[in-house]
Amino acid sequence: MRRREFVKLGLSTTGAAWLSSCARRGKAANSVADRRVLVVAFDGLDPKIVQSLMDQGRLPNFKRLADRGSFRRLATCIPPHTPVAFSSIISGTDPGKHQIFDFIHRDPMPSPGGLAIRPFFSTADTQSPEQHWLMPESISLGRWELPLSGADTMLLRRGPAFWDYLIEQGIDADIYYLPANYPAPTPVGPGRFRCMAGMGTPDLLGSYGEFTCLTPNTPMRGKRVGGGRFVYLSMISDHGEASLEGPKNFLLKEKEAMKLRVRIVRDPTRPVARIEISGKRLILKEGEWSNWIPIRFQTGIPGSTLLGAAGAPTSVQGIVTMYLKQVHPMLELYISPVNIDPHDPVSPISTPADFATELARQHGRFCTLGIPEDTKSLSRGALNEDQFLSQVELVHDDKVRQYRAALSGFQRGCLFFYFGATDLIQHMFWRDQDPQHPGRDTEQGDRYSHVIEETYVGTDKLVGDALAALDDDDVLIVLSDHGFNSFRRGFNLNSWLLKEGFITLDNPAMRGQHEMFVNVDWSKTKAYGLGMNAVYLNLAGREQHGVVEAKDRESLLKQIRDGLLKVRDVDGSVVIDTVDLVENLYPNTNTNCAPDLIVGYREGYRASWGTILGKMPPKLIEDNLDRWSGTHLINAARVPGILCTNIKVTHPQPSIKDIAPTILGAFGISTPRDMDGHSLLDDSEQLS
Repeated sequence: MRRREFVKLGLSTTGAAWLSSCARRGKAANSVADRRVLVVAFDGLDPKIVQSLMDQGRLPNFKRLADRGSFRRLATCIPPHTPVAFSSIISGTDPGKHQIFDFIHRDPMPSPGGLAIRPFFSTADTQSPEQHWLMPESISLGRWELPLSGADTMLLRRGPAFWDYLIEQGIDADIYYLPANYPAPTPVGPGRFRCMAGMGTPDLLGSYGEFTCLTPNTPMRGKRVGGGRFVYLSMISDHGEASLEGPKNFLLKEKEAMKLRVRIVRDPTRPVARIEISGKRLILKEGEWSNWIPIRFQTGIPGSTLLGAAGAPTSVQGIVTMYLKQVHPMLELYISPVNIDPHDPVSPISTPADFATELARQHGRFCTLGIPEDTKSLSRGALNEDQFLSQVELVHDDKVRQYRAALSGFQRGCLFFYFGATDLIQHMFWRDQDPQHPGRDTEQGDRYSHVIEETYVGTDKLVGDALAALDDDDVLIVLSDHGFNSFRRGFNLNSWLLKEGFITLDNPAMRGQHEMFVNVDWSKTKAYGLGMNAVYLNLAGREQHGVVEAKDRESLLKQIRDGLLKVRDVDGSVVIDTVDLVENLYPNTNTNCAPDLIVGYREGYRASWGTILGKMPPKLIEDNLDRWSGTHLINAARVPGILCTNIKVTHPQPSIKDIAPTILGAFGISTPRDMDGHSLLDDSEQLS
């Protein structure tokens, strides 16, 4: 049973004082090897909110840092997505070079017999190994098969990262949880490199977070929703039993999911229950979170003991945490996504491979999922607002422990630490501070209107920790990758393309009942939308069923662009600010990977939920009633990030592409020719 004090989002200043005593003092950075550069990234901090809170005196450490150096707006990328922006931060290049353009990319030439277009997460993809004709893929044993090789997950971000240059020059780098950085990379050189992978790291099932909610509520029985499932909990008197679904059984030909039994015994009168899973037994009170629980899924293959002794994997270990929602009258138990266990990682979540294990030994097991805050549980009703915030607090607690330990041991080189909760909190609670949002809950009123500002105030304490840990000659950069805005109305991009004749359906009567990719007549379809901001032409020679000839490409793109810019809401409001041709934004880009157009929405609008899934509802524009109510996936000029640093920045418009050259410049490394940004340091701050 967990007995812990949480590190609140508003940390006390005693932590900063403690760090001050632990950090290196009195040693001037007279050489490249001695210098320290600390970068702290808070995803999604908006400059307007930061400036307002600084003016109110609620962000004193930001103010101290800004007065010492600079506080500026940081131009973000087009489109302003977190994986796209951090790919630019990491590489110092625009998307045309690092080739990350959205959260979702597509394979236009998938294997025959499958979908015409295969969507996948943009920063990593699984690729089957090449097989020699003399080498079988597996050994068949009845219903079992022993694979002789496994699929590889590939990082799709292209080009060198800034740490590649540091490590090559013998400069140490510690990188924590950066998005677009899974699998964890392995740079080559004499410098020490330690890294925890971030956004893009899957759970043990290979998804990006699938919760399980056990409930005896019959109408919810077996209900699957985006991001999780509701599992029927069979209760007889005070005894309950259900199953937790794990990854596919990699030794079975049919690849059925492995499962674990969850057994629950509740106290007849008190709000407490005993839970058994995977040989572990724990007791939880109602409203209490468990520690991280190691669980093991067994394949069940005959002779597993012998095979295991020979080094063949016959089981998979993960970790979960549980929250006992209620005990009486109806027992409900939330189970987190099954995370990769840092003590026994089944995929490369860190570099070196035992770095994750080292962190777990020092601080206890922690969430390894790329997006650890379970927003789907709140949107789908598995957790309420207070329960979700307590889950965010748990994740934050673990991150802060690691952050403080990293600061206390920071002797030289570059330390880059990323906090993502600032983004997810704004996504989920923006409507609570927006009186015009159609999704506001009138019964809740302003109950949660303070959550976002309190989260910003919490970041200020972490900036204070950084200030206390550094010397005058060290470089401190605090940044965000983009700002934020309200998501009030959703635009059904594919519905518009259908209405304008750019998409043709196989069966118009089935519209709205199937996703786009199983009900489109590709022989008559000229364009389609996929992901958050992307439009693709169904181009001959590029798409599997492409029909648009190269000679018609330019005129068709102009036709779509002009049409989208004319879209108006029912009250006459402009919906779309910009529609950019990618070839104009990013010359020399890989046109097989990139979209053809990037849509920049006006404030208050975003691509609808249906657009992301390839759906085509009857309405072109509809209210966003989801708890996910804030966005940054709009015109990039409307959502710049922040740059707060102890160096004076004189450049009129610093950009996220300048971060990598600035880090290198602090160590006397000239900006590589392939980088699009430039160093923000002046000559006095640049080591040589």
